[in-house]
Amino acid sequence: EFPESMTITFDKVQDLRYGENPHQKAAFYKGMNPQYSLANATQLHGKELSYNNIQDGNAAIEILKDFEGQYAAVGVKHMNPCGVGIADNIDKAWDKAYEADPVSIFGGIVAYNQEVDVYCATAMSKMFLEIILAPSFSKEAFEILSKKKNIRLMTFDLEGEDPVTKCVSVVGGLLVQDEDTYHEKAEDLRVVTETVPTDEMIKDSLFGQRIVKHVKSNAIVVVKDGQTLGIGAGQMN
Repeated sequence: EFPESMTITFDKVQDLRYGENPHQKAAFYKGMNPQYSLANATQLHGKELSYNNIQDGNAAIEILKDFEGQYAAVGVKHMNPCGVGIADNIDKAWDKAYEADPVSIFGGIVAYNQEVDVYCATAMSKMFLEIILAPSFSKEAFEILSKKKNIRLMTFDLEGEDPVTKCVSVVGGLLVQDEDTYHEKAEDLRVVTETVPTDEMIKDSLFGQRIVKHVKSNAIVVVKDGQTLGIGAGQMN
């Protein structure tokens, strides 16, 4: 499973204007990725991606992977979710994600796991966003959003399997671990308190656990009715 020697090949996608900071050079490379990946996304509109855009976009797609089969909208800022909403349609999911934190989403990235429609496009056109990621855009939605010259509109394929392992580079080396695809289910939970949580509480608990997985530890996530109300990434004392 973890061989003594590992060789990985990547192909250059593009040179980037700069890295994490303007004085750093950078490039983007593509490996043997699943389709459900930023590396296989198609940019339809807007200026070139930056190093930080790619980091944030990847974080957004990683979160969406945990909500397959649901209508989900995710706002990401500095690789952490700032608002996440799930609902019975994509418009409500967007409303929840935006209303969760209308301040932090400014200058961030929004990702959907369903087609972007006119309602969502109209709302997003009124604010500054770096990237909007979705499986597709309706014709009318694309026309609305593409009036903003610099905003990056990108589509990605929802199909594809997660890789078995995840690699992260460190100075002079590589960390490799199993991909975290584990999801607890309601039937996995055991109530040990006198007060028994309602089905809605259980549902929100499971929703919150899927979000906190993507927040840098030590993390706190407060949720209710399929919406994040507060997300706190770990900070030093």
